[in-house]
Amino acid sequence: MQQNIKNEAVRLAIVSSHIDKSLQFEWFEEELQKRNIFHIHIIINELPYEPFLAEDLRKFKVPVYVFENKGRFSLLNHVFKVKALFKEHGINVVHTTLPHGNLVGQLAAILSGIKARITTCENVSWAFDFGSKKQMLIDKFTFKVSKKVIFVADSAKEFADSHWKINPDKIHTIYHGLKQSSYENITSERIEKLKKQLEIAPGDFIVGMIARMEFWKGHEYAINAMKNVIVKAPNVKLMIFGSQGSDYEKVMKQIKDLELQNHVFFKGFIDDPIALFQLFDVHLHVPINKYVENCGISIIEGMIAERPQILTLSGYAAQSAKNNSNALVVDYCNSKEIEEAILSYYKQPELRHKLSAQAKKDALASYSNEVKVNRHLEIYSSLIN
Repeated sequence: MQQNIKNEAVRLAIVSSHIDKSLQFEWFEEELQKRNIFHIHIIINELPYEPFLAEDLRKFKVPVYVFENKGRFSLLNHVFKVKALFKEHGINVVHTTLPHGNLVGQLAAILSGIKARITTCENVSWAFDFGSKKQMLIDKFTFKVSKKVIFVADSAKEFADSHWKINPDKIHTIYHGLKQSSYENITSERIEKLKKQLEIAPGDFIVGMIARMEFWKGHEYAINAMKNVIVKAPNVKLMIFGSQGSDYEKVMKQIKDLELQNHVFFKGFIDDPIALFQLFDVHLHVPINKYVENCGISIIEGMIAERPQILTLSGYAAQSAKNNSNALVVDYCNSKEIEEAILSYYKQPELRHKLSAQAKKDALASYSNEVKVNRHLEIYSSLIN
């Protein structure tokens, strides 16, 4: 139920970076618009083109400002440009996320004298995973100056408790939210269009993996599993979606070395990511440990889209996946278990139906966009009153 928040009091600026397209932001800010909560979105852009997110938000008439990151001096310049935007729009709440969104947004808010400063930590282990001193410094700064720190999964908060010294009074856990209606009543035209685009033939059994090519996403183990899967089920295809990432060349070499070019494909970004799930006979998401996946939105998307899933207990899967109840859970870095799980689903349509139906029920009970928005508004309101 929508809560009675003093909408007119909140004048919000969201500052982000390192995002191309995000349904989470799109749904969140669409709901803010419906509730007449004034906000702007500022993007510190790392891409060679304007992010899709900018255009998506403009559809809801959200004021969007995109600043190109051309190095440390441009970031400093952006701090003062963002500060000017805060003044122009009478901003009294600043919510930042991801490295340069945090750095620029928090600095601009401090210089503006804005006390209501919030950050959402999208990847709590990033600095440790990549051994990045720069990321470590940005995270330390952000956690120190923010008045509230939001983690998006139980495992993320657990990692923060053991690796970062953050005042417990600052910390909140708010899960990502799903817009249920978007995943229902997907038209056959949308599905057929994607099948044609992806060259999916009748009889193909599609294992879908939505994960940019980073070492911690577990591509290596999924691809190794496919080498044995196709011996027993030659119509199985693994399709990988998302950005190329730092492991792109390594992954493509692995596919070639294993001679899997006719069974494993990298497809990049798709214009209709929601309908895409309906093409998957199985959705696969297998990060290499509990903490490297801060949340894993595709996990809960796969749940609400009613897809059979193969998961490691990482991110949202760590708190939601139950083996043989709503998913098949495999061990970290275990190609053999991935192989066995794919073949189990392949051979047992009734298992696919049973587990995917339960997954949807579980997603609707735990991951609601309305609850997410209400929780954020409570925090915003508490900091300005």
